[in-house]
Amino acid sequence: MSQLESQHPSNPRCQSCRYVMPSYSASTGLRCGLQYFQSTVLMRKFQRMEHYPEVKAFNACEAWSGIDANAPP
Repeated sequence: MSQLESQHPSNPRCQSCRYVMPSYSASTGLRCGLQYFQSTVLMRKFQRMEHYPEVKAFNACEAWSGIDANAPP
């Protein structure tokens, strides 16, 4: 597999999205964190997890973005 293919998988899924957040309150165990990461740090503290939509591991939306394995943690 080439480096380009590893950066852009042909089957994007929420489970492998950089915006996914684990959540005990979600029936699927996952929530979309796109709005979370786009908001300011101060606003993040005031939003409950129920504010973010539940997602399934096998779905993906147009905002899907892969996790960059080369980025520092």
